[in-house]
Amino acid sequence: MSKIKINRDDKNRVLLTELLPYEVPMLFSNDGFYSIISSGNWKYFLKKFQKFNMYPYNANQNKGSYGIPFNFDIRKSALGGTRTLSVIHPLNQLAFIDFYNKYDAVLQHLCSKSPFSLRQISKVAKFCYSPDMVFEEDTHKSQEAETEPDVLDKETKLLKSYFTYKPIDLIYKFYERNEYQRLEQRFNLLLEFDISKCFYNIYTHSITWAVKDKESSKKNSQKNSFENSFDKIMQLSNYNETNGIVVGPEISRIFAEIILQQIDLNVLTKLSSDGLKQGVDFEIRRYVDDFFVFTNNENYSEKILKLYKKELEEYKLYINESKTVSRSTPFITNIAVGKRELKLLLYSLFNSLVITDNIKANGKIEKVKRIKKLKTPYGFSKNFIKDFQCIVQRNGLTYDILSKDIVRHCKNVITKIFKDDSIDKSNDVIENFLLLILEISFYAYSLNITSSTTFKLAQMLVLICKFLEGKQEDLRQRIFSKVFREAYFVINIFQRKQQKNETNIETLNLLIALKKLDSAYTLSTKKIRTLFDLNNQSDFKKLNYFHIITLLYYFDNKTEFAEIRCQIEELIISKYKDNNDPFTKAELTMLFFDSMTCPFISIGTKKKIMKVTGYAKVSEERKEVSEILKYKTWFMDWDTEIDLERVLKKKEWGTSY
Repeated sequence: MSKIKINRDDKNRVLLTELLPYEVPMLFSNDGFYSIISSGNWKYFLKKFQKFNMYPYNANQNKGSYGIPFNFDIRKSALGGTRTLSVIHPLNQLAFIDFYNKYDAVLQHLCSKSPFSLRQISKVAKFCYSPDMVFEEDTHKSQEAETEPDVLDKETKLLKSYFTYKPIDLIYKFYERNEYQRLEQRFNLLLEFDISKCFYNIYTHSITWAVKDKESSKKNSQKNSFENSFDKIMQLSNYNETNGIVVGPEISRIFAEIILQQIDLNVLTKLSSDGLKQGVDFEIRRYVDDFFVFTNNENYSEKILKLYKKELEEYKLYINESKTVSRSTPFITNIAVGKRELKLLLYSLFNSLVITDNIKANGKIEKVKRIKKLKTPYGFSKNFIKDFQCIVQRNGLTYDILSKDIVRHCKNVITKIFKDDSIDKSNDVIENFLLLILEISFYAYSLNITSSTTFKLAQMLVLICKFLEGKQEDLRQRIFSKVFREAYFVINIFQRKQQKNETNIETLNLLIALKKLDSAYTLSTKKIRTLFDLNNQSDFKKLNYFHIITLLYYFDNKTEFAEIRCQIEELIISKYKDNNDPFTKAELTMLFFDSMTCPFISIGTKKKIMKVTGYAKVSEERKEVSEILKYKTWFMDWDTEIDLERVLKKKEWGTSY
């Protein structure tokens, strides 16, 4: 992996890093939108939006048109419950370009004041990372080699974030740091708590209280300032709501961090005035809205908790009482013990499957690695699964807590094996090895189907498909058949457990990954209808934007999907007929542009959409379709030959916080 210098004059890059949730269909992104904005030709479409009384944010007047974000529900965990995430309206996303350009130094300052924060903005990123075309193992190390500047434009869309963060960017790294061990050595008690529905309850005006005090913010509410601008564009991004902010984008975490940093400082000031010394009597660490309080005195812990409750309430935020936990040393939990035992089990299994032989050649002893020939791969997988079940039971855990570690490890094993040319991967050994990997991976995946595990499973499937190119046909078909059976079984289970209005991003992404198999393994129309419960035309109404674009991509131009594709086209038209003001909605705005560029939608349907939205006069419909088609990609990438390996590598970088 190589480092590439970022063009820091490119202020549009916030579209690529700060404004979308992680949990979206893998072919949906702001890449196309970014290219259109960067080309300068967006002004043509801005005039079109003004026709519908939609105006971009004006910083000088601190006003603009609000948009209705595209909200979608994802599953919170295997145990149930959903979480609502949001995609900000494209017009409202534009406001953040100038905001970052003008205030990135202010954001950095306001997010680096608290000594408690584990995820502070460190600086504006100087580099992005260019991936090798084979997936790397999940490690935290990266090489320092820089790449020549002429690849910069090609790699710009691979940015991970606008800022770099310190000391960590992901919560699990906190437990792996030496600092955590030192804290355990110094303190006997650990109090953990978090904020109840933090992002959904944040009051947008409270950003002004965090930057200034309440009195000053009320007196200067109309002034053109950082805090007033931030308050306003967060409102406009969320249907002009002041109670709650959109959930999912990085910008929302930054907004929350500024408020929580000030709360940290308020607590620290009061503790100091009461004679408690940080580093002696207590230490506090906070990762976004998760708090860790280390003390040697239970009274100190209670005092700190009460202070946080009071300070949070000043900002209309409240502690989640049900998740407040006190621990005494050792701080290691059953989860940590279970993860360690599972890690040893995984290493034991896969290390036993790669054998090193000493072979004498030319008078020298050479070490040659080969995969162990397995007679009964399902016997190995059965024994592994039993051992895994014992770890879960012994530590009083649930399957979903540990299962994602299995999928990640299996992906790493596949990556390592395929990259190592010194390992014998001949047909007589690789088939059963792959069957073993797939059996274990799909079993673990079925226990906790999440976006991150879906991306890792998809990576594995893409690598396997690539490896099998040019291999014996009977080997390919046996492996493909295994993948298809397991994937369909898992999708079936997941869909049956779905909750009302759940988007099932995981199923959509798995469908995209399955397109890498031969066309013989395409799900039939009947199976698609069953999976998405699409028996009658009225059933299609529950499909949202993400469902529509993913299904259209999966259907391609295949004749067997002609009828259901027509039904989806009718659905798209009806969505606009049922909305008097469609372009205020992010969902219908993105669907409009993606429908125009979709190669699988008929020109007749595109002209009908133009007409029903009022976007263009009848005589100008074809011209306007052509204008939009000048840009191949807007939000959904319709390229059926897309390099899915690279897409998934990008998703791997941008793991959710």
